[in-house]
Amino acid sequence: MKNGYVLIVLAALGFAALPIFIKYGYNVGLTTEVILFLRFLIASVLLSFIMLVNKKGLHMNKSDLPKLVVQGLVFFGSSYCYTLAIKHMSASVTNILLYTYPLMVVLMATMIFKEKVSLVKALTLLLSFLGCLMVIDVIHTSTHQISMLGILYGIGSAIFYAIYNINGQYLSKTLEPVTISTYTSVVCLFATMVIYPPVNIFAGHSFQAMWIVGLGTAILSTIIPLFCYQKGISLLGASQASILSNIEPVIATVLAFLILGETLSIIQLSGAFLIISGGLLLKLDKGKQPSTLSS
Repeated sequence: MKNGYVLIVLAALGFAALPIFIKYGYNVGLTTEVILFLRFLIASVLLSFIMLVNKKGLHMNKSDLPKLVVQGLVFFGSSYCYTLAIKHMSASVTNILLYTYPLMVVLMATMIFKEKVSLVKALTLLLSFLGCLMVIDVIHTSTHQISMLGILYGIGSAIFYAIYNINGQYLSKTLEPVTISTYTSVVCLFATMVIYPPVNIFAGHSFQAMWIVGLGTAILSTIIPLFCYQKGISLLGASQASILSNIEPVIATVLAFLILGETLSIIQLSGAFLIISGGLLLKLDKGKQPSTLSS
């Protein structure tokens, strides 16, 4: 049981480091296309190798392929928006905005699937909405420059990530995690090459910086935390693992302060607390259900 908690914390640490690596990449002159291409190229190669060695992940129905392609495109949408949001805003604010995805899940469930809005869901919506306003600090927009484009990218990332989680719940019932992750990475790689044709893509960039960002985003912030999280779920259960993973934005904020020197105002920190509280409240409510899946 203790190993399960350690694994989930390690997963949260790895995921939280992703915006740090991306911001570092921008700070040393790497472009969006280089950051995305390196992440998904390295992740695709390594995950494909793991799936081939594992063999278990090779078994799938032909009808699953279109679903995996859609899942990959949705994840690319989230990653693309997330990476661009970090270009226009701080890593900590972007990560906090991503964590509004439980709010997006509730909105989609209500508007598309016509689910009833319970008291807990209504409170989650209120907390997340207020928290979002506080994180982007709308009260003091006249006294500091705020990137509306960055905010739109950040919210877009959360919307795509919410869809990714909803689809993932259904795919995980019939497919191995390594299969979903491998196909997702490969689709993201091709999507990146469609938007940014890899012609002289590495020209003029520091190879040391590319190695740091590429290996960091692909291995330390994608593959390792992914497997730690999946193993943690098997030891703790989806509900406990999902609840414990709420420490991710806290870790990301601390790392952004220690490594990048980013700071948040009291209002922004309070907003982050409301967003995390809203997500935690929703997950605790789900935890009371007899059958749960990680969101």
